[in-house]
Amino acid sequence: MSRTIRRRLEEAPTLLLHPYAAVTRVFLRCMANQAPCDDIDWSNCASALETLRNAHITTNDHVGSFLALGMSLVTFHRLISGASASSICRYTLSLIRPFYYSGHLNELENRELLSFIFLDTTQSLFRAQIPVIRYQVRDPYFVDQHAGLCGSLLPILYRICLLAQTVRTGDIQESPDPDHFERLADELKAWAPHISQPVLGSFSDNEMMLLISQGNLHRTAALLILHRLRHPFGEYDSEAEDLSAAIVRGMTACLDIVGYYPPNITLVLLVAGVETHDLAGRQKVIDLLEGIRGATFYPFASNLRMLLHRVWEERDRGSVQHLFCIVENYPELSIPL
Repeated sequence: MSRTIRRRLEEAPTLLLHPYAAVTRVFLRCMANQAPCDDIDWSNCASALETLRNAHITTNDHVGSFLALGMSLVTFHRLISGASASSICRYTLSLIRPFYYSGHLNELENRELLSFIFLDTTQSLFRAQIPVIRYQVRDPYFVDQHAGLCGSLLPILYRICLLAQTVRTGDIQESPDPDHFERLADELKAWAPHISQPVLGSFSDNEMMLLISQGNLHRTAALLILHRLRHPFGEYDSEAEDLSAAIVRGMTACLDIVGYYPPNITLVLLVAGVETHDLAGRQKVIDLLEGIRGATFYPFASNLRMLLHRVWEERDRGSVQHLFCIVENYPELSIPL
């Protein structure tokens, strides 16, 4: 990541220097428990966001620079806001999409893009919307700083998103065949992270625990989301509770062994948390939330606690709805990437 950041700054200092500096200052302030942002940082990142919105990429020479700009703005937004940065992520992907599908990206750009696609696909899975880009696996063994070993899982998640969109729109003519759910569930159950010998030799035992746990937790969360697409709250709850418990066990084991969770696991915890019914189980989920790295300063942590409590209140009243309705019912409580 350090080499990539230096390379991008050398390529486009005018575009990237101010937002990169703002992200660095905000992160350092958060770590020191200070007010995260000042007017200069706000102004610099607002200007950078306007540049991104007005961008028209006509050559693949500029793809890497705008990928870096988009990621810096997503990071800044996540540090200073409890709302989702999904719109920034999706807009950046829309700029890059023509170059991705035409095969004009180089190896570095394809690898940088995987982080964005992972973030968008996992968000889309929860929101029952279609991801901007359908990921094409080129190297199933590649380890990404955000997606870990989940790259080969993304094509399955994309197909679940297509199914979720059909359920969400309620189109009777496009009503999914029950066998479709079963086939996707079987594929998820059969999936496992691809681990190469070089990866085994390059990572410590704790790092491998993080990578494998991240993949398995996202697979289990996808199974739970798929189950809830077929059966809304109030139907077949015991199966959903079993999957939720598996997620809690996986996160607890990782925390006990390594000392922290894999990256970008918040949505997995949210999906598991909405299925807990007893006070002890719900307190366990809140305790797990407190164990997320940065939970003390990331604004989304308090919003996530509030969202869980609201969902629990609805479920206690016997609410029957699909999982994706959570976001629609509480638009002011956006979920993090």
